[in-house]
Amino acid sequence: MEKFIKKVRTIAILLIAILVSAIAFGGIYKVTTGVWKNVIPDFNYGMELNGMRELHFNLDDTEEEKEVYIDSEGKISGEVIDSESSSTEVDLVQEGENAEAEEPETTKNIPEGYTVETKTIKANEDNVKNKENYEKTKKLIQKKLEKIEAYEYNIRLNDVTGELILEVPDNDEVSTVESIVRTVGNFEIVDSQNGLLLFDNSSFKNVTAVAANTESGYQAYLTLYFKKDLIDTLKETSIKYKDVTVDNEAADETTDEAETTTDETSEETVAENTEETPVTQYIQIKFDGQDLIKTCFKTEIDNGIVQIPLGNASTDSEEFSNIYSEVSRIADSINMGKLPNKYELSSDNYIKSSITNKEITYIKIIAYVLVAIISIYLIVRFKLNGLKAAILSLGYIGLLIIIVKYTKIIITINAAIALFGVVVINYVFVNKLLNKIKNGSDIKVSFMHSMKELYLAIIPLCIISVIFTFMSSTIISSIGMILFWGLFIQAIYDCLFMLILNPCK
Repeated sequence: MEKFIKKVRTIAILLIAILVSAIAFGGIYKVTTGVWKNVIPDFNYGMELNGMRELHFNLDDTEEEKEVYIDSEGKISGEVIDSESSSTEVDLVQEGENAEAEEPETTKNIPEGYTVETKTIKANEDNVKNKENYEKTKKLIQKKLEKIEAYEYNIRLNDVTGELILEVPDNDEVSTVESIVRTVGNFEIVDSQNGLLLFDNSSFKNVTAVAANTESGYQAYLTLYFKKDLIDTLKETSIKYKDVTVDNEAADETTDEAETTTDETSEETVAENTEETPVTQYIQIKFDGQDLIKTCFKTEIDNGIVQIPLGNASTDSEEFSNIYSEVSRIADSINMGKLPNKYELSSDNYIKSSITNKEITYIKIIAYVLVAIISIYLIVRFKLNGLKAAILSLGYIGLLIIIVKYTKIIITINAAIALFGVVVINYVFVNKLLNKIKNGSDIKVSFMHSMKELYLAIIPLCIISVIFTFMSSTIISSIGMILFWGLFIQAIYDCLFMLILNPCK
């Protein structure tokens, strides 16, 4: 019975190894919009293998005459808007809750303490066009780009003209990169009726993106943590821009109850109802001049924390992931601070890789042939144990490939060499282990000795893998990550599966 169980376990392990390798090399396909699509992601090739896009950005030189509010200190405090022409679609939020109300009709008015002037607003004022601001803008853009998981880029700055040249891989992230560079990060909360600025980037000590599961699906929220000295101001603002429909409904319920008492109280209630019903005033959330949402507060805020729902609630994980990523970028932009300079894309050039797709295919074929030759060698030399080891080694390679794909490690030429290296290390270990078993050593003793010999020999490589992983250079960090995952998986994988080899007799 024990032998039978061992055979079943051995067969199951080998089948798992075959399945993992088949998934890694062949993929898993499902029908998407009528087309069979591989759900396993492809390798994330770097610029030297996949080609790159060279994006040129120049300072935005646009200017526009606008009516603006001027406060008592002469500072601009918002753009004058005509509330009657603003959007009537209203989303009401407070601490993550939505409500419904109708947009009241309002008229344009000048708030007390402000004057209105027509000024020429430049995208880049003359006083921000200097080397110090160019350098600061470059550093902020770098920080934002580093937020993109496993992303490779080169950035150059002309500190005289302010021109930026950005080299990025030719992939789906190009549009995101362009948006990051062109985004100044100007976040504003304004009075929806007249455009008066209420709060901006300087009002928050921290901003985060959060997700919540609602009845309509997953909803992304922008959580604003106001500075301590603005908590009272926020409370006053939340009272002024509060949703009065809830209070009105409560008043109506009270009126209905009152009408059932006495004629005298009924007459008083009717008299009260003839008074003008208060209406809700709204605020507009804006980012880089674009309207995100029109809203009001459901209750007054006294803790200094406001949650704003952005985007639609979604049950589709991919759609929600994209929405949440955008909300996260808005949060990061506010936390990092506004870019001193505003840029516009002037040119987008594709630079072809010196290594063609055909050459990459040839390299893959050569790798497959080498694996096949090594597998045949193991089978011929070590018979059944060699067959098992060959299958298990394919499973190891397959598992490593899947992890490299899902962790989005950038595959450069050096990273590909590192990937080849860890596979060779595993085959060296397997060959040592099989030789010891063939020479009559106990399988467990042979395994421990072989593992000890291997890792004593590659201690420097293990140290390098950890150090390289945390390097800022994408080319170096990708080598470190492949070495780390390769050696880590090899140790765990072999400890779990290699002991199914036949013991010596």
